[in-house]
Amino acid sequence: MSVQTSTTALKASKIGVFAFTFGIAFTILYTICVWRNWPLFTYHPAVNKLDLGWHPGRSGEGPAMHWYGWLALCYPAAAVVGWVATIISSRWLHRATMFGCVLAAPWPTVFVCAVFIADRASFDAEFLKSIWVSAIPAFMGAAAVSYFVPSQWAQRLWSDWLLIVPIGAFLVLGYSLRPLFLR
Repeated sequence: MSVQTSTTALKASKIGVFAFTFGIAFTILYTICVWRNWPLFTYHPAVNKLDLGWHPGRSGEGPAMHWYGWLALCYPAAAVVGWVATIISSRWLHRATMFGCVLAAPWPTVFVCAVFIADRASFDAEFLKSIWVSAIPAFMGAAAVSYFVPSQWAQRLWSDWLLIVPIGAFLVLGYSLRPLFLR
């Protein structure tokens, strides 16, 4: 009887790990796909046509819909991340989650500050507008935080990330879509 109970608890915990990881990964992946405009396909509803990747709307065919393509790319990618999370040890899972979630905060923050500086600099600082330049301090900061935070804190915070990360990701997404609403 106890073997069946422990097997049920293990399955429930694996389902929980998958669900939490899927939720965190999906919001981050969705924000990146929308921000970078990386749909798996583009749907043209007026003519019922699919194109692989991103394509603009065609004249006389109505607007192109990229939302389905973003979802079609993010669901399986988040499922793979969730599946990998069920395989690795919980210690590595907590550390990796902390690294990814902490990385999600400074990267856009450093990028916005770099763009602000580049726009106001009296010299040519266009290189600062590269997202990859701002990745360097963000990766270093996230690595430092995930290394120095005690394992108990990482474990305690793990489930809280599911509430924090989507809010932050959608704030970044809303900010990136701001030009569409201000036309």
